[in-house]
Amino acid sequence: MRIAALCTVLAIFATAAFADKVENSVKNSHPSGLLAGTARADITPPVGIPQMNWGAQTHVVAESIDPAGMWATALVLSDGKQKFAMVDVDALFVNHLAEVPGRVEKLTGIPAAHVRLGATHTHAGPFINPEKGPVGIDMTPYQESFRKYWEVVADKVTGAIVEANAKLQPAHVGGAKGVGSINVNRRVRAMDGAPPSVGRNTEGLLDRDLNVVRIDDAEGKAIAILVNYQCHGTVMAWENKAISPDWPGMMRKVVEQSFPGAHCLFFQGAAGNQGPMEGFTGDLGVAHRLGRILGHEAAALALQIETVRREPAFEGFSESTAFIAKQPWRVRGPRDGTLKFESKVLELPARTYTPADIDRMATAVRDAEVKAEKARAGNDPWAKHVAEARMRRFQDLLVKWKRQPAGEPIKVRVQMLRIGEVALVAMPGEPFAEIGQAIKKASPFGVTLFCGYSNGEGGEYMPVESEYEHAGYEVDRTPYGKGAAEKLVRETIALFPSIK
Repeated sequence: MRIAALCTVLAIFATAAFADKVENSVKNSHPSGLLAGTARADITPPVGIPQMNWGAQTHVVAESIDPAGMWATALVLSDGKQKFAMVDVDALFVNHLAEVPGRVEKLTGIPAAHVRLGATHTHAGPFINPEKGPVGIDMTPYQESFRKYWEVVADKVTGAIVEANAKLQPAHVGGAKGVGSINVNRRVRAMDGAPPSVGRNTEGLLDRDLNVVRIDDAEGKAIAILVNYQCHGTVMAWENKAISPDWPGMMRKVVEQSFPGAHCLFFQGAAGNQGPMEGFTGDLGVAHRLGRILGHEAAALALQIETVRREPAFEGFSESTAFIAKQPWRVRGPRDGTLKFESKVLELPARTYTPADIDRMATAVRDAEVKAEKARAGNDPWAKHVAEARMRRFQDLLVKWKRQPAGEPIKVRVQMLRIGEVALVAMPGEPFAEIGQAIKKASPFGVTLFCGYSNGEGGEYMPVESEYEHAGYEVDRTPYGKGAAEKLVRETIALFPSIK
């Protein structure tokens, strides 16, 4: 018996002595069946393009460019039978890119319904809107340059998808959940005679879920890092004159420094009531600092992701200054690479306004007009500018409230994509964080990315029912009635079994 035991020990030592010096990694795995490709296009506009993102701003055109630049990054996924494309676009919204999915379908065969465009929601990019910028500005001279810019962006986004599709290669995917630290609830309650405002509400609901997905090639080198977080791109505000991706630009840059050669895509979450913990400034340094913070948090998560099934295996002992168990990491096989897709157009209740609501807003307009007239008679240009901005805000809301259709449901498209053990849920507009939280919590997948600001039917702010009583900017602007968010949550959760 002693001889047999000794032989067993010697066999273990022999195995350990001749074991691989290099740990098993992705390259030791069988294929997952997933294919992936990425590409990126520079969509940085020229200085002088209209930048009308804020009612309080006094300038009309951009005067400089953030060194982080403006980008559109495409990711194409395939299982050999079907393909899906998603693009991260540095923009406030993707409304101007409605033709892209159809063009992509003609050029690549990827169905238009399988193309998801997502805006990072920067408020420092090109934009033109009569509700923004100085009051009384003739927008006509700026319309043509703005139109041409979006024509170029549409071409570049389409081209990026075509290029990514041409670069498809075997891939592995994994995800991780963590916590980010740069956002805060932005809906400040009315108090002490002050109206509700957009700022910092440290007692309000806060969603700091940071979801990260890593896609590796067959050798284990990262192809793409997907980052999903909920925080308005409003660090750079009315004082800012630089075209900027806001904090997401620096976040991507930091992640990519940890994964040379990979592309980082940012998918904005349910940020309707979530803003940066420091913002509304003209200081690019603040946006870069917050971006670096979240970038390091996301990179740390991405570095921990195992895109294949890998675990330590006991393979004997090594005799050193201690008796050391040899437990190298060995690949047990690929992770799930299944792709499944579901999309549904939901019909949600619309907002209605009573005659009393309209009268209240009409009174606010008249009061603002009187104050604006008084300010014009004074010698303070900034007081005049602020008074006119307030007047225009109420005037715009009155027009909006009067034209709101009564009784007609609002159609909103929800998209759901399974990528192996990860799910991605997307919708247009600006959903409140409670919506994203509820859907992520109900998901049967280990990691679920919830994204707003995507293409498709629908749009605008979507508050949860409990927020209507507090009024404020987002509630005043929403076209959705009470119960819309709750219905969207229920019907979206009901879609999960179809992709499981």
